[in-house]
Amino acid sequence: MLALVFVVGMLLRSAPWAFNRSLWVDEARLALNILGRPAGALPQPLDDRQVAPVGFLLLEKLAVQLFGEGERALRLVPLVAGIASMGLFYALARRWLSSAEALFALALFALCPPLVYYSSEVKQYSTDVLVALALLWAGERSAERTARTRDWLALVLAGAAGVWISHPAAFVCAGVGLALGLRAWRQGEIRDAYRYAAVSATWAASFLVSYWLVLRRADPGGYLLQFWADGFPPVPPRSLADLLWPARTFIAFFNDPAGLRFAGLAAAAFTMGVLRWLAAAPRIVALLVMPAVFTLLASLLGRYPFPTSVAHGSFPVQGRLILFLVPPALILIAAGVGWLFRPGRPVPVRALGAVAAIALLVPPALDAAGRFPRGFRIHDVRPLVEEIGRPGQDGDVVVINARARPLWRYYARRLEASRPLLAGFDPVELGGTNRWAVYDAQLRALPKGARVWLLYAHHPTWRTDKDEAFVVHVLDALGEQGEVKRAPGASLRLYRLGG
Repeated sequence: MLALVFVVGMLLRSAPWAFNRSLWVDEARLALNILGRPAGALPQPLDDRQVAPVGFLLLEKLAVQLFGEGERALRLVPLVAGIASMGLFYALARRWLSSAEALFALALFALCPPLVYYSSEVKQYSTDVLVALALLWAGERSAERTARTRDWLALVLAGAAGVWISHPAAFVCAGVGLALGLRAWRQGEIRDAYRYAAVSATWAASFLVSYWLVLRRADPGGYLLQFWADGFPPVPPRSLADLLWPARTFIAFFNDPAGLRFAGLAAAAFTMGVLRWLAAAPRIVALLVMPAVFTLLASLLGRYPFPTSVAHGSFPVQGRLILFLVPPALILIAAGVGWLFRPGRPVPVRALGAVAAIALLVPPALDAAGRFPRGFRIHDVRPLVEEIGRPGQDGDVVVINARARPLWRYYARRLEASRPLLAGFDPVELGGTNRWAVYDAQLRALPKGARVWLLYAHHPTWRTDKDEAFVVHVLDALGEQGEVKRAPGASLRLYRLGG
């Protein structure tokens, strides 16, 4: 059964990578930075309001230098991180849980829709998860009485390198260092307490160097803090809704980013897991919970968002910035459900545990089955750009909506070898969103008699459907519409304008 769960988890992660879905716009924005810059320029502020850890960017750069500029090469680092995380997660869960409980935890991890999805997206969230698990694993190893020098060196390396590869690794370092250092001090293990202090100092030094050289300049305009404004707790609270933010966020976390359909049930199981270990093994609770505490503290200070959502099955996931907190939560959920099966429990309690386990596992399993093997596609632009390059003629005009600009730039570059005509297009970009007067002026300025390709990329949160309807209305008045092609989240129309 264990091998089957591993195989299923690996297939769910590798199949979308193998089927090679089109990049979506946020991936394209980051990909253009990776492809368009030498490695030495990646620590500089990125173009198009992108922010990513410099270590992750350098790994991505290495992948494209070795394997080319295609989508699979760009997604290779997240894929490797996603698959490696499965093994590390199970090894960690098995240290604290029974074999059955660890198998249940692994099944939750293997099927978790956000963890599956971000294993094949050109973003750093999959590596965030891997770094967090590596820190927890190294921390747990160092706390053993049989810990060797190599275990302590692994802990130092996990944090010192981790803060360069993952932004939220700083919160995991803080949580692990404080949890283990205080435990050693309280138990009279003064030598180990000083060791944890030295390890934490090394981590802090590495983080400060990273901050000084890279992070302090990564978002010069403060755009991302504004973009994620809804992910910060209301300080000070000014309404009942503000006062309920902690409870609402706690429950919503298990929906997004944890990807569990029955968030209330998951929250209850999580709470039972905490209570199970709070007295018997407080070190485990501290290791698993303290990273979230430090993340929340940073959120209270307005430095890092803690976004959650009650939406289900929508991508990108609102809570992707805290995806690294999902594995510790899944371990505690498994501990809570497993608690109901402890020896001596009455039959009704065991039945309740069985119902809870089924309710937590079945929805993500059905979700995974429904999307296998291609995974979730946000906007499938590549075949439409290929269509433009195939029968294109000199004098053709390409019109794109503003959201499609990074996609056009990436695919014009990506497909130039097989579609050389794409390099000659200078697309007309429709300015902004819901600016119909601007669109009208731009469209009426197009050359008379030209063939015009209209490429639109959509996302439910962009509210661009009415934009496209207006643009189509104007072009219908200016010329004759030919073929129309549609793909998930995108459309392509060909027009011949009147003379």
